[in-house]
Amino acid sequence: MKAQLPMDWSTPDAPLVAIRAVHFATTAMMAGNILFQASVVEPASLELAGEAERARLRALRMSWGCLAIAVISGGIWLTLQAVSMSGMPLEEALSPDVLSTVVNETQFGQVAALRACTAVCLAICLICNRAAIARWLGLAASLAFAAMLAWTGHAGATFGIVGDLHLAADALHILAAAAWIGGLVPLILFLAAAHYSSSPLLACDVVRRFSTMGIISVATLILTGVVNTVVLVGSVRGLIATEYGRLLLVKLAVFAFMLTFAAVNRLSLTPRLGKYGDAARASLMRNSTIELVLGLVVFAIVGLLGTLHPAIHLAN
Repeated sequence: MKAQLPMDWSTPDAPLVAIRAVHFATTAMMAGNILFQASVVEPASLELAGEAERARLRALRMSWGCLAIAVISGGIWLTLQAVSMSGMPLEEALSPDVLSTVVNETQFGQVAALRACTAVCLAICLICNRAAIARWLGLAASLAFAAMLAWTGHAGATFGIVGDLHLAADALHILAAAAWIGGLVPLILFLAAAHYSSSPLLACDVVRRFSTMGIISVATLILTGVVNTVVLVGSVRGLIATEYGRLLLVKLAVFAFMLTFAAVNRLSLTPRLGKYGDAARASLMRNSTIELVLGLVVFAIVGLLGTLHPAIHLAN
């Protein structure tokens, strides 16, 4: 096996890695934000109309911002893929013929077109956000927009029964990451606004509900991560002897740090929130912010992993 060189950030692949990371992060934040609003905030604030409306408007602004960045970064990603697939310079790859070929004749392009249609549906739902049915349809559209990312990566290139299992695991992996990492942003914003809330108990309820969702997300991430690792790495040698494997180990180390802060939040700070008020809330905000930063590091690593050959093809 030939030695692999470290990533050279002056190469043409660097913009692709960066835009993938941005797109994954903003997609996860958008889906996580909408899920947080639907499954955490709304059930917790049923009897507090004022708090529910303020939370809805806060979530709506964030959803629009994330959707805009996701759409723009998705368009840039499609352009960079056209350059990579065609082997042409940027100005030639942007021709209608090349872009049409990429969109209509490649799996990546077809998925990108389907996700663009889903983004339009989501935008319509956000416009009609005051209607409950629009919020639930928007939630479904945001989760679909995120889950379809599985078809743009290595899972989309795996065939047969193993390929189906890999796709299902990868889609669930993305959704779990969106629920946990993407949900951290609205949680932090909610805790910041809770200082001015007329109901301190609402913050306790929201944090407990998010913590429960976080536990489910972490369990899903671990289970689907094992499936993905078996399919893409295959062996201990693959983890150690390839750039893909070593980068995956870094991702796992960052994930472990995230779990440490999440455990402190769950086991120590959440029970103290009702008794110690602002002090516990400030500590939760600090730890959640650290979790979020580590999560963004994970998305950066994912952006790079998707451009590397899986370890299972290189470790033999």
